[in-house]
Amino acid sequence: MKQMEERYKKYLEKAKSVIRTLDPKQNQGSAPEVQALKNQLHERERIIHSLEKECDKTKSQRDQEEKLIVSAWYNMGMALQKKAAEDRLASTGSGQSFLARQRQATNTRRVYPGHVQPTAASDVKA
Repeated sequence: MKQMEERYKKYLEKAKSVIRTLDPKQNQGSAPEVQALKNQLHERERIIHSLEKECDKTKSQRDQEEKLIVSAWYNMGMALQKKAAEDRLASTGSGQSFLARQRQATNTRRVYPGHVQPTAASDVKA
């Protein structure tokens, strides 16, 4: 029984010491430390908020730049395609129609190199 009573007294003393250390009325020396920590926490929250704002701004700026790059790339491709088409039309548009160019291409294919063309009867001299 005495052992239980001694153990109980130890627990009681330990509880009293914990209450003393946690009681804010008795811990007047730690108030400035707590206030300093609160100030640091507030400052860090403010910095985090400003960094999040800056991150959102940077993301929107990056998205806008990507859109501009895609738009410029598309416009450049369209301009080059248009120029290539105009160059093709200018080089083949020597005043001949499409059919005339096709006939001319067919006639040039019929002439075989190394092959003697038959001569007309009017070209032959007797």
